[in-house]
Amino acid sequence: SIDVYQRNTKPYLNIDSYAIETTGGSIRFGVPFSEFDTVFFGLGIDQTTIVPGTLLPVVYQDFANQFGYTANAFPLTVGWSRDTRDSALVPSTGKVMRTTGEWSVAGDLRYARGTVQYQQFFPVSRKVTAAINGELSLGAGTDGLSYPVFKNYYSGGLGSVRGFEQGTLGPRDTFNGLVIGGAKKFTLNTEFLMPFPGAGNDRTLRLYGFYDMGNVYGEESKVDLKLLRSSYGVGLSWVSPMGPLRFAWARPVR
Repeated sequence: SIDVYQRNTKPYLNIDSYAIETTGGSIRFGVPFSEFDTVFFGLGIDQTTIVPGTLLPVVYQDFANQFGYTANAFPLTVGWSRDTRDSALVPSTGKVMRTTGEWSVAGDLRYARGTVQYQQFFPVSRKVTAAINGELSLGAGTDGLSYPVFKNYYSGGLGSVRGFEQGTLGPRDTFNGLVIGGAKKFTLNTEFLMPFPGAGNDRTLRLYGFYDMGNVYGEESKVDLKLLRSSYGVGLSWVSPMGPLRFAWARPVR
C-alpha cells in the first residue's frame, strides 16, 4: 500500500488561533508466511508544522522550543498478525493477534512506539458469541529526545471506550484544557453478540451488549489500572451494502 496525505487542523474557529499542518507519505508491504500469518514492513516520511497563533497549548509550545515549528521524521514500520477467525466480517470463533512497531531513525524526531492487540471469539451457543479485545500501546522518545506530542494515542468513543466523547480520555493541556492524548494506552472490551430478533440465524445483523474499560497515560506516568474509565451498553452490528456498520448506546460507569 502507498499512502500520501496532507492534514490541516485548526481546533478553533477564531481566525487568529493556531493550526497544525502535517504532510507525508509511506510505502508498506504485507507478506503472507502461512495461511494465518502475515508480516508487514515499510518506510515513511512525515513533516509536521505548527502555525503559531492564539490559544496555542503549552505542550505544543514546548515542542516548538525543542524541535522548532517544523519537524521531520523518517519512521520504519514492522508488524506481524495471526488471524484464525472463521469470518473477518461476522466471526463466531477464532482469534486475532497483532503487533506493530514504528521507529523514527532519522530527521528531527526520534521515537519508538508499538501496539500489541489480542482478540478472541467464543461460541457460547449456536447463535450467541462472546468476544474479548485487549490492546496495549506504548511510546517513548529515543536518542535523549522527548516523545513528540503529535504521536500521542487517544481513547474514548467508538473503537475504544464507548460512552465517552471521541478521544477525550487521558491528559489535558494545563493552559486551555485541550485533550492532548498520551504515550501509553490500555483498552479492554468484552461483548456478547446474538442475532437480531426475527432474523433467524443471520449473522450479518446482530445485537450486542458490551462492557469497556480503558484510559490514556502520559509518557512519565505508570499504567495505573485504578484510573481506568469504564462503560456498558448495547448496540447493533450490520454488514450493510455500504460496508460494516456498528451503532452503540452506552452509559459511563466510571
